[in-house]
Amino acid sequence: MFGTSGIRGLYGSELDEKLALLVSNIFADNVVAVGRDIRKTGKPIAHAIFAGITSAGMDGIDIGIAPTPTVAFATKIRRIKGIMITASHNPPQYNGLKFFKDGIEIGRNAEREIEERYRRCETRLADWNKIGRLIKDDSFIAKHKDSVKSLVNIQKNKRVRVVIDSNGAGVVITPQLFREFGCDVISINDSIEGFSRPSEPNAKNLEGLSKKVIESGADFGIAHDGDADRCVIIDEHGEIVPFDVQLSIMIEHELERTRNKRIVSTIESSLIVREAVEKSGGELIVTPVGSSYVGEALERYNAIFGGEPCGEYIYQNGVHVPDGVLSAAKFLEIYLEKGRFSELKKKYKTYPIYRDKFHAQDRNGAIKRIKAQLRTEGRINEEDGVRVDEDDGWFLIRPSGTEPLIRLTMEYKDKDKLERKRAELVELIKKNL
Repeated sequence: MFGTSGIRGLYGSELDEKLALLVSNIFADNVVAVGRDIRKTGKPIAHAIFAGITSAGMDGIDIGIAPTPTVAFATKIRRIKGIMITASHNPPQYNGLKFFKDGIEIGRNAEREIEERYRRCETRLADWNKIGRLIKDDSFIAKHKDSVKSLVNIQKNKRVRVVIDSNGAGVVITPQLFREFGCDVISINDSIEGFSRPSEPNAKNLEGLSKKVIESGADFGIAHDGDADRCVIIDEHGEIVPFDVQLSIMIEHELERTRNKRIVSTIESSLIVREAVEKSGGELIVTPVGSSYVGEALERYNAIFGGEPCGEYIYQNGVHVPDGVLSAAKFLEIYLEKGRFSELKKKYKTYPIYRDKFHAQDRNGAIKRIKAQLRTEGRINEEDGVRVDEDDGWFLIRPSGTEPLIRLTMEYKDKDKLERKRAELVELIKKNL
C-alpha cells in the first residue's frame, strides 16, 4: 500500500474514496489537518477523508489547496496530524496521500500499522454526539510564508526579476512570498483548475519557463512540482541548473553557516555531491531513496540539511519534509550573495551521467532477477535496489517507490566507459522486466 512517499496510485483503480475514507479513519486519533494540490480528483478524495476523520470523533481542519510543506508546517505548530492529497510529480490521472505528524512524515512502523488495520477493516465509529467537526482554516499558508521569511536573509538592495512556474499548489504561496521579498515576479502556469504542463519539473517540461526567462530578461526562474515539495532553478540563459549541481550549491551554502557539518542524502548521490560535502568539511549520511528516509535521518543524526538530486530539500530549522517554498527562498538568498547561477554552476565539475526508467509491472520481481544475473567486481550496496561503486564511477538500479518502474542511474568519469556500461545494463534490465 505504502511506497517511498505515502500511498499513491491511479485514481479509481489503485486509489479511490473508499480507501481514503478507511485509512483516514484509522489514522485519526488526533486532530488532522488536510490539504490538497490542484488535481481534479482532490476534491472528492478530500470529502471522503473528512468523513473518515470526523466519523472517528476527531476534528478535521480543511486547509484547502496548499503545498505539502504547508500541511507539515500545520502539524508542527499545532502538534497534530496531517494528510496531504497529492501524487506529487506524477501525471494527473494519479493521486495519493501523504501522512504527517509533528512536522515529519510518519515512519515505516506507523505505515505498517495502518496497512494491517486496513486489511482487517479495523475502523472507529464515534457515538452520534461525539462526531468530529470540519473546520476551514487557510491561515496556515500565511503562517508558513512568515516562517520561511524568518529563515532566510534577503537583502533588498537589488531588484531581482524572477519567473515563477508554480503549476500546482505552490501558486498560493511562492509568487506572493517573492513579491514580499521585493522581487519583480512574473507568474506563469498559475491556474488552480489543473496542471498547465506535466507536473514533473524536468528540462523538457520546463521549456516554457526557460523561454519566458529569456524573453523577460529575468535573473532566474523557479519551478515547483504539483505539491511544491520540489524546487528547480533555471538560470538567466534559460538553462536548467543540473539537479546534482543544484544540490551541491545548496549543500555548500548550508555548511558555510554552521559548525554542524552533517549532511543527509540518498544512495542516488552523485560524485559531485559527495565532493561538495568533502570540500566543505562535511560528513555525508546516506539513506535509501525517499524523503521520509532523509527526514528520519536528519532528525536521528541532528543533521543541518538533507537533500535528494531531484530538487527536494529538507532543512533542520524548517519542517522535516521537502520544502520547495523554503528552497526557493534559499536560492534567492544564494543569488543575492553569490551572483548569477550561470556563473555559479561553472564551479562544479560534472561527470557524464545517465538516467533512464523502464516500465515493470512486477518491479520487485524484476529487481530480484537483475540482482541474480548481475556480474561485477565493484562494491555492492543492496539497501535500496542495487548500487555498485567502481573506482571511476557507479550505477544504481532500483524499483520506483511510486510507479511501476525500474530506474537506472549511472555516472562515470569517462564518457566511453559510461556508454559501454549503459548498453550492458540496459540489456540486463530489459531482459528481466
